[in-house]
Amino acid sequence: MHKICLSLLTTALVIGPSAWGESIATPEHYYQVITDTTFETEEGYQQEFGYSVFVRFEGASVLFDTGVTPKALEQNLKTADIDPKSIDVLVLSHNHSDHIGGISYIRKTKSDIVVYAAPGQEIDEHPVTRLENLERITPNLYAIRTHTDSPTSGINDELSLVMRTDQGPYLLTGCSHTGVARIVKKATEIIGQPIFHYTGGARLKLRTLVDTEHVANELTEMNVSQISPGHCSVDHRVDKALKEYFHGRVLMSVQGRKVTLTPPDQT
Repeated sequence: MHKICLSLLTTALVIGPSAWGESIATPEHYYQVITDTTFETEEGYQQEFGYSVFVRFEGASVLFDTGVTPKALEQNLKTADIDPKSIDVLVLSHNHSDHIGGISYIRKTKSDIVVYAAPGQEIDEHPVTRLENLERITPNLYAIRTHTDSPTSGINDELSLVMRTDQGPYLLTGCSHTGVARIVKKATEIIGQPIFHYTGGARLKLRTLVDTEHVANELTEMNVSQISPGHCSVDHRVDKALKEYFHGRVLMSVQGRKVTLTPPDQT
């Protein structure tokens, strides 16, 4: 287990979250959508059908996926005022081009970055750390691997991030190729609580509403409180259907917006 992030822990003022999980001041712990095709985007961000999320949590800086192109990732990190050299860990959900396309920019700016990837997936010519089960990046932040024997789009294995917060666990997914229920179940078992906030893709765009209803039922049955569809779940039909299930508990994902996270035992 890598310990590089545990040594970065600091004691900091925590800003109380609003209904959106935001605060006026820059939060010490947050996640921020860097690349996506959200309905809304803050000024200066380039949208593309790829996915990348930056997480700042308990002193660690983690990039989850890298989007489609190095150019967009470079621009969006600059807009977010994130120095790629400050990123401690890169976690790749899976090796589709819309998730790993920007990796060359990260490699160029920080050649020694720790990169976690799923077993058996070709990434690039550089070494990566294959995650067989989970990695505890900080005391309350985990990268987890899920596996399915029934792959979709050639993906049997996928990595996700889960964070324990004072509201409950936050779960970040890529495309949920290994199955929404499987990912939520593993994250729930690791943290020991039902997932509070689920964000990311679930392969719902351009699929039937029956698929959306199936995912909504799975999340409801597993007591997920709040969802924020992203990437391959960003679709007006999907959004409307999910709101019928979750009502006010569907939060619109906005590219560039910081969503505050409060680790447990913070005062």
